Amino acid sequence: MKKYQTRFQMMGTLIDLVVYHEDGEQLVKAVYRQLAQYAQRFSANHPGSDLMRINRSAGIAPVPVEDDLFQLINVARAASQNPDNPFNIAIGPLVKLWRIGFQDVRVPSATEISARLALVDPDNIILNEQKGTVFLQKSGMEIDLGAIAKGYFADQVKQALVDAGVESGFISLGGNVVTIGHSPTNANRAWNVGIQNPLAGRGEIIRAVPLNDASMVTSGINERFFEANGQRYHHLLDAQTGMPIATDIASLTIISKNSIDGEIWSTAGFLSSAEDALACLNQQAGIEAVVVAKDGTLQLTDGLVDHGRYIALR
Repeated sequence: MKKYQTRFQMMGTLIDLVVYHEDGEQLVKAVYRQLAQYAQRFSANHPGSDLMRINRSAGIAPVPVEDDLFQLINVARAASQNPDNPFNIAIGPLVKLWRIGFQDVRVPSATEISARLALVDPDNIILNEQKGTVFLQKSGMEIDLGAIAKGYFADQVKQALVDAGVESGFISLGGNVVTIGHSPTNANRAWNVGIQNPLAGRGEIIRAVPLNDASMVTSGINERFFEANGQRYHHLLDAQTGMPIATDIASLTIISKNSIDGEIWSTAGFLSSAEDALACLNQQAGIEAVVVAKDGTLQLTDGLVDHGRYIALR
């Protein structure tokens, strides 16, 4: 089967596609168009996006949206309503306040943070399934889908390729990886995906994970951060304190069937300690995890085995 491979930049990240199919070239072009549409409609920064229409109407009126965006917000809100984990799609006001990853990043004052904390309650996201509307009850609220959107996009791209007859493929949205079937070229018949060492330079792999028809998502404090007053501030924010999450975890990798679940748990599992994260993630059906602590130790959920150079399912 003919191999088609491409790399392009979109949504502020590099996207890699590998497709084995006779019509692979056309399928890759269709994926590009599909992702470009998602990027425009679901962006928290594009002024004309569907998501920004919701945010601009906060405290004013419900906004009708397409079914796919409605369902994604519905899934994300449900995941956000557990105060025991840091996943929260209502965290937009805090993200905009800190501006981590942008040139105007700064440490906000305690007063500014306190004011934003009143705006990050996901219970104030009101969904009307019958009318297909989303309403943010308080003025100043903002939905931020950054912690879940790429997983949703990756799953949708995979489904479109599978529906078109693709039996082997690889999709990476800035490190959010989804695989279709097996790899036709690797000796172990798996797509071997590396986990970045969060304590080393870019490109240094701490372990490889062989994937077959599965997803792998990593979040880490090394991804986006800045330093001020001799202290490092990372981009994973705690909606309870308004500050970056206080934790001994350096990175968290989730292995799951669907990428959207990996996205949710790579944030939701970012708890105050590696031990707490593992205890939580071991209770989640279909979720396996690799936790790298700040001291360099590596720990796994019960369904994984560390073979030294690579990690595999038991």
